[in-house]
Amino acid sequence: MVTRHTYASIDDLRDYLAGTTYSSGWTSDAIILRRILETASLRIDDYVGMQSFGARTDTKYFDIGTGSSRDTVQLYEYAGNNTDIGVGDRLVQSIPLGAWLVSPSTVTSYSGTDRTTSETLTEGYNNDFFLTPYNSTPKIELKMNEDTAKALNAGQQTLSIAGTWGYSNDTTGALTTTGAITSTSVVSWGVNDATDLEVATTILVDTEQMYITGISSNTLTVERGVNGTTAATHTSGASVYTYIYPSDVVQACLDLGRIFFRDRDAGVTPTLGTGEQEVTKSNVDAKSVLKTLDGYRNTTTQSGVFF
Repeated sequence: MVTRHTYASIDDLRDYLAGTTYSSGWTSDAIILRRILETASLRIDDYVGMQSFGARTDTKYFDIGTGSSRDTVQLYEYAGNNTDIGVGDRLVQSIPLGAWLVSPSTVTSYSGTDRTTSETLTEGYNNDFFLTPYNSTPKIELKMNEDTAKALNAGQQTLSIAGTWGYSNDTTGALTTTGAITSTSVVSWGVNDATDLEVATTILVDTEQMYITGISSNTLTVERGVNGTTAATHTSGASVYTYIYPSDVVQACLDLGRIFFRDRDAGVTPTLGTGEQEVTKSNVDAKSVLKTLDGYRNTTTQSGVFF
């Protein structure tokens, strides 16, 4: 799935480039700046593990088994007695999600031998599973409830999780549509005030995400039903929200954008070193920017004892 979330705005990148010696003429080309920011955002997603800092609707499937060759990690938990190993000890099925999960809508367990047989699982105490970490989002692990002794069926793709994936589902603002969007194919429609909106921004109308590709006065041109959502009709006066992202991710996007713009403006990518040791300065600089996001990496795996 192509993710349509761009972490910095074109105007912010223009302002960021204003103090540089790069060609001022290029900063007026919104198409170039948009492509640079989209590339920078995808580079960030790739670095943190092919995840998005913006929300997307998706269903992911997991293989369930007892070995490290399957998705399931078996965590060995002791029942308060480390002397008599095996007495009162238990294995608890714990599944690393491999991606950030904001909230699940449906968690389904399938039969290992008959995929037509399924059971919808319920989250919470006295139910089937928990999502961890317990007290914050995004979630990175599904852990079966040991007290209710619910177990997953072994096999390929015997667990599915449908829901909102991504680092957060945070939005801001509350504009409104000035007329009904009466068709799922309509790509231009009006809002009451587009002053603070920009091209390459992801917006939310009801449950549909849209990606702004053009703005003329208070009329938006958009790509419909992005990030796994479905194009739908909307009433006049429907609320329009804008997605927002962590400030350090926005800064990294701007820094990468400046690097990409610099090298494009120069018309050549300078190199460091020679022969097998040669690397591009662009890659060196980009890596130093991406390393500021290391705190977001490796948060999709859960350490534990493998069996």
